[in-house]
Amino acid sequence: MIHDIKKVYENTIRQGKTEGDKKEYICRIYKYLVSPKSFGVKENTYICYFEEIEKNQRNDENKKKIGIMIDPGSNDEEIYEFLKKENIEIKYIFLTHNHPDHIAGLDNAKEKLNVPIVISRLDGENIHDKRYTMMRLFRLKELECDVDIMLEHLDEIKINDDIIFKFHLTPGHSLGSMCIELMGTDIVFVGDTVFKEGYRKDRFFGWK
Repeated sequence: MIHDIKKVYENTIRQGKTEGDKKEYICRIYKYLVSPKSFGVKENTYICYFEEIEKNQRNDENKKKIGIMIDPGSNDEEIYEFLKKENIEIKYIFLTHNHPDHIAGLDNAKEKLNVPIVISRLDGENIHDKRYTMMRLFRLKELECDVDIMLEHLDEIKINDDIIFKFHLTPGHSLGSMCIELMGTDIVFVGDTVFKEGYRKDRFFGWK
């Protein structure tokens, strides 16, 4: 099994309702790559977290960081050890879609983090449908946990007063695939809507 967690983004961003109210945050994104033997495919879980930059702040390794987890496709403990080591408080679990390499670790994530699970309504309504999620095809245990929030196109979620994510319905790879935009930045988590080769994958079930 391959394990690899690495930082793929770090930048200072300004977030807030008005120019005068905007605060500065350090935004960091880590990608956790795992290739489980049970899948035969690689999957990526993302941790996106924020650290507010305050004037005259001290260099304190224990200062609070808040963030989100995207697509927990593995039960591996390394990612939770990383969260504890970095003192990151996860506020939500976001799912780009409900295929097994993106949700296989969802029960474990819910148990460990105890935060709301967010997905599109179209994929959320089918998350326990074995024909739809293909969990049985990959010889994976069916999910026990339920999703907490099911979204429509262009719905938004705040993780604090300043930081907002917008959800874009992009059906194709699954009926309810979503891209997740960090508002006020050029950051978008696309799941399997776009692959690194740059094309859109829409072969599953013939949906376009």
